[in-house]
Amino acid sequence: MNSSHVCKNCGKAAAGNFCSQCGQSFHEGRINAHYFLHDIPHSIFHVDKGFFYTFISLFTRPGSMIKDYLDGKRVKYFRPFGYVIIMSTICTLLVKLIAAGISSTYLKYNPGFVPHEKEGFFNHYFSVFIFLMIPFASVITYLFMRRGKYNFWEHFLINTYIAAQLNIMQVLVYLAGWIIMLFTHSFGEIGYGIFIPIFMTAFLFIYGSVFGYLMRDSYSMKWLVPRLVIMNTFLFFLYFFGFQLTGTMKPW
Repeated sequence: MNSSHVCKNCGKAAAGNFCSQCGQSFHEGRINAHYFLHDIPHSIFHVDKGFFYTFISLFTRPGSMIKDYLDGKRVKYFRPFGYVIIMSTICTLLVKLIAAGISSTYLKYNPGFVPHEKEGFFNHYFSVFIFLMIPFASVITYLFMRRGKYNFWEHFLINTYIAAQLNIMQVLVYLAGWIIMLFTHSFGEIGYGIFIPIFMTAFLFIYGSVFGYLMRDSYSMKWLVPRLVIMNTFLFFLYFFGFQLTGTMKPW
């Protein structure tokens, strides 16, 4: 006879392998390397429910949503690798569509104009750059928040969800560039003036709000706020160096 378990997602006690109330497995454990080895193929070859719920939750309550997932309340959320892959694909397509719209709109004001297409792999697939930065960002957040209860792989998961949302920031950068072009009729390489305020401000806000929520019980506010500021400073320079190294500082 199977022993009784308590579901981490809804709190119902029952026997068996899955909760009869919400359907989540009773064997959801801590995030570790084995979790990611299972999650990567699962995310690629399976489609789970909860994508839009996860999308909205990461906007409205990112810290609380990620804490739920880390605490084992996972049945209503989309798995992190599946989520970041889908978000990266959607945002890459949106950026290409907006970039095409920028060019076609500018041609109305300047017939015969041939836009210069910026070279480099990461300029065409910025989402890949964001994805590759996950392990480096995870090292920084783990080192600065070691007193918290989360291990490195749990930090890896946190950064995976954050990376998925950062793709949306690039879409907003291109939209802002399109709006500016509509008013100025000027097509140029918009870099620091638009990229930093939109992308990096949102970037630092997301990291601050998520880790501020997750670490509020591990540090007093007197120590948490300075740690978040210093951690975000390191993350800022990490990405800034990455932008320079890959030539992606200017969105187009």
